[in-house]
Amino acid sequence: MGDTGDIMIDVKDLHKSFGHNTVLNGVDISIRRGEKIAVIGPSGSGKSTFLRCLNLLEQPTAGVICFEGDEIFSAPFAGEGERQKRPRPIPSRKLNAYRQQMGMVFQHFNLFNNLTVLENIMFAPVKLGKQKLRRERRLRLFSRGGEVPAGAVSSVAQIEKEAKDRALALLERIGLADKASAYPSTLSGGQRQRIAIVRALAMNPKVMLFDEPTSALDPEMVGEVLALIKELASEGMTMVIVTHEMGFAREVATRVLFMDGGKIQEQGTPEHIFGEPTNDRLKDFLSKVL
Repeated sequence: MGDTGDIMIDVKDLHKSFGHNTVLNGVDISIRRGEKIAVIGPSGSGKSTFLRCLNLLEQPTAGVICFEGDEIFSAPFAGEGERQKRPRPIPSRKLNAYRQQMGMVFQHFNLFNNLTVLENIMFAPVKLGKQKLRRERRLRLFSRGGEVPAGAVSSVAQIEKEAKDRALALLERIGLADKASAYPSTLSGGQRQRIAIVRALAMNPKVMLFDEPTSALDPEMVGEVLALIKELASEGMTMVIVTHEMGFAREVATRVLFMDGGKIQEQGTPEHIFGEPTNDRLKDFLSKVL
């Protein structure tokens, strides 16, 4: 895609259909490092599907996705009335490596109810650490002289200790260290969502994706979750946030996208989107939500 400069994610002509239902219909966007992108729009406009396609939880029907200049997904759009070819499967190792760079926070927390808070946060780092350890052991077994790769981990115990230390530090940061041994079902919605956020942070992602992170919360719990997201934003984390909290989008976002009909209909600074919108559909939408 040429010189990407400081572009972290580059999306071209992204399409997604479920059967005959077209949900994304040609999305183009470049996201720069450190940007805070708020995605707004009516229900059914494609916001959540766009987010899930970004980290390939949903495989697009067509389009191109590049991450830090590396092409992650590519399938040309066949055009109206033409049969769309099925995209080639993405190699699992490449897909997993890509997803590790993107922390995802869902509407309904998606915590494992049979694991404690600490175990939830440790789960992915420990699993991936063990996979890395197995690969390194195979390399040592077959490489000449049994060289140990740079940055290699030495044991499962080391992996678990590092994951636990990181998880406890994150819990301390959000003031929930005393909940490490608790189970998610015993916590408030706001506590569960903050734990879902630090669970994603435990993987040290370069980008955080939030899919309406406060929509399932009681009103009095929204503030504590938004405060944590604001804190991450102030630290320079690159973010894409699907939200219905217009005040939050106005305050935190560096750019706001308005989606409707599976397309980005208008985008710009919060001052432009909320103060000087030009798209008629956006004007109508804002008149109903502000």
